[in-house]
Amino acid sequence: MTARRVVVVGGGFAGLAAAVRLGRGGAQVTLLERRPFLGGRAYSFADPATGEVVDNGPHALMGAYTEALDFLREIGASAKLRVQPRLRVALAHPELGVGEVAGDRVRLLAGALRLAARDRALAGRTVAQALADVGQSRAACERFWHPLAIATLNEAPEMAAAAPFAAVLRRAFFAGARAARFALAAVPLSELYTADARHAIEAAGGSVVTGAAVASLALEAEHARAVLLRDGRRVDADAVILAVPCAALLRLLPPALRAAPPFRALAAVGTSPIVSVHLWLDRPVGWGSSFLGLLGGRAQWLFDCGPARDGGRRVASVTSGARFWNDASDEAIAAEVLADAGAVLPALRAARCTRALVVRERHATISLTPAADAVRPRVTTPLANLFLAGDWVQTGLPATIEGAVQAGREAAARALGAPLVRARAEAARRAGVG
Repeated sequence: MTARRVVVVGGGFAGLAAAVRLGRGGAQVTLLERRPFLGGRAYSFADPATGEVVDNGPHALMGAYTEALDFLREIGASAKLRVQPRLRVALAHPELGVGEVAGDRVRLLAGALRLAARDRALAGRTVAQALADVGQSRAACERFWHPLAIATLNEAPEMAAAAPFAAVLRRAFFAGARAARFALAAVPLSELYTADARHAIEAAGGSVVTGAAVASLALEAEHARAVLLRDGRRVDADAVILAVPCAALLRLLPPALRAAPPFRALAAVGTSPIVSVHLWLDRPVGWGSSFLGLLGGRAQWLFDCGPARDGGRRVASVTSGARFWNDASDEAIAAEVLADAGAVLPALRAARCTRALVVRERHATISLTPAADAVRPRVTTPLANLFLAGDWVQTGLPATIEGAVQAGREAAARALGAPLVRARAEAARRAGVG
């Protein structure tokens, strides 16, 4: 029997997770990635000044990310994670000092229970509205809920959809202690998963092609027959998975399909940025944990990245929904991050910063407002053999690594079960309708 030919467009978490599953399912997989490297919006690169490998931004996984963690196990990468022995989230305020989330755990847990239980009542509500509905105080919002929501949804609580936030709470805080623990990569982000995933795909007989820019799809009889590359190549397919960002998807679709539901509504979906700042310091400024939440300023999270090659220490900040820095210079952003971190870490004020590198992901995720959440498409499309994958696809979760892997795996399962294009076309011809 001829193996099903499936083309996956996009080499991030969603595309790699889909391709690995397809290979295990016996499909003949071709993964196409536009850039010369894999990793999508979660990758690492060599800093041009120091030569050190840095991530485009710090990423943390939770124990509740069951699909993402299982994907790493599937490709043999689990040992590259450092998992907290217990949940610990340190938050620091210039006036209140450093403390842990556990400080007001009973009240916060009660608020999480009420929020998670609302379910359908959250449709159309923002995170800020939902928190007010369940009686969370201004202090609790400023010191816990809002930082958590911004980090999870990459959007301001006054704009972000409450429903996917509640889904994260249900997974993270009501599924046992293991679900709430955080896991961080012990290696650069690309090394965590891209090479192992590529090996798994190729070991199953598939191929991974980088530097392969896709121009469009070839459609026939309401099926995707092939993927057309900008250099003129054509890759025939029995099924296609588009694991690309939302805006890239719209550019790939033929105009008639782009104007049809569910794609038409996606043109109005905006994006939200993430800004990361890598800082090389001349000494350690440790605070006793892998990461620290910064309160009272605009920088949000600070990660300890370990020793630098010159004998100093490297730390990195990540700030979600950072539109306020859209027009700021790199120098101004780095200075503000240093000031915000120094306001809560006296040791950092005494350190000398030898280098700062600002990384802007201007379109890091979709802007997950209630309106955007309502029009997120499912994995399936009006074409029987065309499927979608990515963190922006409707999984019930925010635009996270977990959502990306979940969508990729579901798309693979659908593609493996989709009817072969050639068989359907032949059957239609025999029936006199093709």
